[in-house]
Amino acid sequence: MRLFPLLFLLACPSFLRADYPIGSPEVPEVRIHPDPAAFAVHARHPRLFFRDTDLPAIRARIGGAYRDEWREMTAHLEKAGLAKAPAEFARQPYLKDWEIVRNITFAAAVTGEDRYVDWAKEWARCLAAAGPVGNDTEYRGRLQCLAIAYDWLHDRLSESERKVLADAILAHIDRAWHFAEGGTNYVGGHSRWGNFALTAGVLALVSERPDLRPKLLRLREHWVDGYFPAQGWIAQDGGYHMGWAYSAAYLTASIHYVWSTATNECVFFPWQARIPWFWIYGRQGDGTYPNAGDAYTVVDDLNTYQSDLLILAAGVLKEPRARWALRDRTNRFADILYLDKAVRPRAPDDPADPLPLSRHFRNAGVVVARDRWGARTTHFQFTSTPFYSTNHLHRDANSFTLHYRGALAVDSGFYDENGRNKGGYGGTHWRNYFTRTIAHNAITVFDPDQKMTVLGEPASNDGGQVFREDPTKLADLLPGGSASLDGIVAYEANDDYTYAVGDATRAYDPARVRLAQREVVYLRRSARAQPVVVVFDRVESAQARFEKRFLLHTVREPAIAGNTAVAENHGGRLTCLTLLPADARLEAIGGPGKEAWVDGRNYPWDETARKRPQRELAMWRVEVRPGAPRLRDDFLHVLFVDDASAPAPAAADARLIESDGARGVEVAGWRVLFSRESGQKAVIQRLP
Repeated sequence: MRLFPLLFLLACPSFLRADYPIGSPEVPEVRIHPDPAAFAVHARHPRLFFRDTDLPAIRARIGGAYRDEWREMTAHLEKAGLAKAPAEFARQPYLKDWEIVRNITFAAAVTGEDRYVDWAKEWARCLAAAGPVGNDTEYRGRLQCLAIAYDWLHDRLSESERKVLADAILAHIDRAWHFAEGGTNYVGGHSRWGNFALTAGVLALVSERPDLRPKLLRLREHWVDGYFPAQGWIAQDGGYHMGWAYSAAYLTASIHYVWSTATNECVFFPWQARIPWFWIYGRQGDGTYPNAGDAYTVVDDLNTYQSDLLILAAGVLKEPRARWALRDRTNRFADILYLDKAVRPRAPDDPADPLPLSRHFRNAGVVVARDRWGARTTHFQFTSTPFYSTNHLHRDANSFTLHYRGALAVDSGFYDENGRNKGGYGGTHWRNYFTRTIAHNAITVFDPDQKMTVLGEPASNDGGQVFREDPTKLADLLPGGSASLDGIVAYEANDDYTYAVGDATRAYDPARVRLAQREVVYLRRSARAQPVVVVFDRVESAQARFEKRFLLHTVREPAIAGNTAVAENHGGRLTCLTLLPADARLEAIGGPGKEAWVDGRNYPWDETARKRPQRELAMWRVEVRPGAPRLRDDFLHVLFVDDASAPAPAAADARLIESDGARGVEVAGWRVLFSRESGQKAVIQRLP
């Protein structure tokens, strides 16, 4: 059954064509035909990313308002591409990271200049001569390159040259067709890029090879009934469950550009205008992002990796926040085609229309709270994704990060790809520590007899959340679906505070954990210089002997005294005060030889892996454990944020409150009370 929302289809009447002309001043209307028979492809070349009918407008743009962007791009191409042999760019890494060769071929299509055309034709000849060989990254990348070469150079190719490229495209379609027929995963996995490469190849050829239409309709099913609904549901507020690094990689704009120019359908969705909000909110005071998911970098504002996303939002969908986020770059392809300079940039702290200081990215399961925009923000992120997924999503339900001047409470571990020791995805560190609950500021419940597996292989027993069968479609994620979890079940935000509740119970196995709920209160306006965070956990184990642990990861070694742990970083200081359990025991674990310690063994990252100088590694954690075995324990923590030079918080700065039905704290001019029973909203009151 088609998963595309019925109301959406009813709102999108069946037009014979969906025109998105380059330079349109209007936001295009989403158009998807309920009847596939009405679906058609633009008859002439080029049609991938732009149409033949767009060429006059493109030439006017590069001679006018986008003259500087064109000059910047072509100057870069002179040095980075044209000065080198085309054959060098017919192999990796230029098959996947194709910006240079794509832009040279674009210049050939737009200008018709011999030096661009001759270079691009020789490059295409080398691509075709290679054959559909290599790993999936290579043949997928080669297919997308062959598609634009055939489409954009079509009228400048001889019949024999067209045949060579067409035969190569067909061979690559056959080689990559498994992405369309087997194991297609609309939630994660490489099939999205595989299906994009197939789509580009089929769209490039289908007018000359109408026998490819059944394949095109099969690919259309994947996009219309699969990827677009699943990704649109997850990202309806702009967020994405894979975090800040892989959200850019999995929400790439190319398919939306190609489909909306090559066919009579338009797939520029309103949710795409909100993707930049995720990045704007996620940006910490020092310009980094939380180490969420398989974070291969924490400094990336979309401009250096996926500027196409920002340009789609800013230029096609006219989102001023995305326009503000754009920065200068040498890759100007998308600017020249899709940017709209009439859209004026609007900063997040624009006095006339500031963004709220807190946002809930609902189906991504992320809450971000901050006290200001700028370098001195106290940035708090709370995560509890409402569904299970393996690919680039960690077992981190009900975890948080906290940043002021530097990382104070941080996701630990390292995405150690490209090393000599099989690090990165699926590697020893990834499987036993990095992706696991133990590496996050979360709760573990440890059964010493439990045997855990990750991706079907034995793995460390961390006492955390478990791996399950991966979801592949939207129905798996929705309530009642095979991968559905509870996630963030309550959220409230105002000028004074942000409050959120996460239920991670179903992220653990029921034979070990019966209750795992966390309530967080970010007190933005308090009697202290910086915000205060209160964290309350209800945890019930299936057996009293299963030890519960509250985890707090820090970059620097924490100092522990009684029920207080203190850690500093880059001039910021975190003071964590444990109020419950009353008999809590605090221990610091970490340092060289124990930086990824799990159940008596270290699982360090691969030291030969690609170095990321901008990524700070958290080598320490504080573990808070109850003093005696119990089925039920409540944890109550107060997190004070200060400059390292400020006076240290005193124990009297937070007063524990206990009654028959509630537990809480008076702190920084506020009283915060949590019910011992789940389902009751916390009482948050300013003290007189």
